[in-house]
Amino acid sequence: MDPVTLRTDRLVLSVPLPADTEDVIAYANDPDVVAYTPVPVPYGHAEAHHWITDVVRAGWSTDSRYEFGIRRADDLRLLGTIGLFGFVDGAAEVGYAVHPDGRGHGFVTEAAAAVLTWAFASSPDGLGLVRVQWRAIAANAPSAAIAQRLGLRYEGRLRSGVFHRGRRHDQLIAAALRDDDRSTPTVWPAS
Repeated sequence: MDPVTLRTDRLVLSVPLPADTEDVIAYANDPDVVAYTPVPVPYGHAEAHHWITDVVRAGWSTDSRYEFGIRRADDLRLLGTIGLFGFVDGAAEVGYAVHPDGRGHGFVTEAAAAVLTWAFASSPDGLGLVRVQWRAIAANAPSAAIAQRLGLRYEGRLRSGVFHRGRRHDQLIAAALRDDDRSTPTVWPAS
């Protein structure tokens, strides 16, 4: 598939490009991103180049991963990324990461809502998916808050469900189905 650009009132979601290298390096080295995502450490130009040119480009060309750069419509600097990956039988996983400059403004929630709408829309306007799931280390409260605001339904806690940075962590899982009413945030259990 050729890369798609999605737009919201405040955002442009477009494929990350080599010109975004410095911005990718900046958010990939943020301590919160390192703590909760599998980015390589250290993360420099080689890692950003590989991700943008090999992972992102190959994902779009093989329909195996769709990554979007999150950009404000009035300032196209890349603030973070959101992607769909792990496609199996009409289902996929969503993941996101953002630079501290992009936090606290609702940008990731807005971007994720647009990506979910596109993911669930019928072809040719979307992917026609039936399910999109989210997983994160249980201690990643900001990511869980976004998933909850998106109306994803909490499905469980996987005890020691993920190995990250040399140790096991509990992992939360939630999902949205195409026909779910996501307009009202769902109630999740306290951690």
